[in-house]
Amino acid sequence: MDAARIDDLINLSNLVRDGKATNRRTIARQLGLRSTTVSELVGELVQHDILIETMARARGKGRPAAVLSFNQQRLGAVFITVTDQRLEASAVDLGLRVIGTLTVAPNRDADNLVLGQCIRQLVRDTAALFARDVQLCAVVCSLSGLLDAKRRTWCVSSRWPNMRNLDLGAELSGFAAPVWLIRNLDAELGGILAREPDMSTEAVLLLHWGHGIGAAYATEGNVVNSTHGRFCEIGHWGLGNGRGVECTCGNRDCLETVASLWSIGTQLAKDVPSIDQSERQFAVALRQVDLGASVVLGTALSEMIRITANLCRLLFPNRVILTGPFVQNPEVYTRFVVALEQAPILRSLDRIRVTLGHESPEAEISGALARPFATAFRNLLEGRELQASKAGLSQ
Repeated sequence: MDAARIDDLINLSNLVRDGKATNRRTIARQLGLRSTTVSELVGELVQHDILIETMARARGKGRPAAVLSFNQQRLGAVFITVTDQRLEASAVDLGLRVIGTLTVAPNRDADNLVLGQCIRQLVRDTAALFARDVQLCAVVCSLSGLLDAKRRTWCVSSRWPNMRNLDLGAELSGFAAPVWLIRNLDAELGGILAREPDMSTEAVLLLHWGHGIGAAYATEGNVVNSTHGRFCEIGHWGLGNGRGVECTCGNRDCLETVASLWSIGTQLAKDVPSIDQSERQFAVALRQVDLGASVVLGTALSEMIRITANLCRLLFPNRVILTGPFVQNPEVYTRFVVALEQAPILRSLDRIRVTLGHESPEAEISGALARPFATAFRNLLEGRELQASKAGLSQ
């Protein structure tokens, strides 16, 4: 089938999915196609079980009208992410609706063997949440740390420092469905851009300061290097302070060794007894903390601001979105705003707009699943066989 016809099928499907059309006449008008062509396309989509056609009750005499709806459960994906010290997997359909979610909490000392077993079982149990007629078209891993997305390898994670270069492609090969890897910050920023189209004209920097430290960057609506899984890893920038503190990445004196929750959480708990290692609970406790009450927090903030300001001098973002528990403290946030407004070298440039963000599971899911779902959908229309249903395990 030629590409133009595939595009017409996709555009027609999107109209129905988004609720912009429910009948052939509206589709023909919006796509500028002949009625006979629309009928052929609709017939093809109904045959693929992508569209569902029902007959509405006619008013008075005449033939009842056909009403079209999008089958959001034609395909499904298992989406895996990291929350605190837990791996969380969700069964998600084409409409990005979460059917169900399961979690597992590997110990901090878990290695490749343990994590691989946990992830395999988690995917198997989560895939079983789908109805029988839903085809599993992807397993999508939206992960923190350092990734080699093209090789489907999870290289480093501060939450499980004994894990190194975990080959998720091999670990999940028994599920005959493609395995996708993306950094969670890249996925979240992609979802934010899709939700906020006005940002597509801006250079946007998303910065997370929490258990670990990282950033994602987008320009002209595209997240930079998202297909590689390696960009803006500022948590592992060397400080050159000569302390010799080992980082979870294996290097020494990275920014995370003086500013991340995993490294300074125990010291913070001495200064602020209500502090908890969970990012969400930590954010609540930190909102009321006076920066003067903790020397370690003051030091961490100074290093974070210095590194972030230098990053802004490199990337020149129009907007910086701050997320994570530390920036929920009003004084911490204000210090960032003041510092970043002064960051550009050229004073004539517009000031950086700094906004406070909150972790958005919906944005992360949307950003992570956009390409896998689009790829699987096109493959289905091109007549390529999808590799497996939810129960299609080869081992």
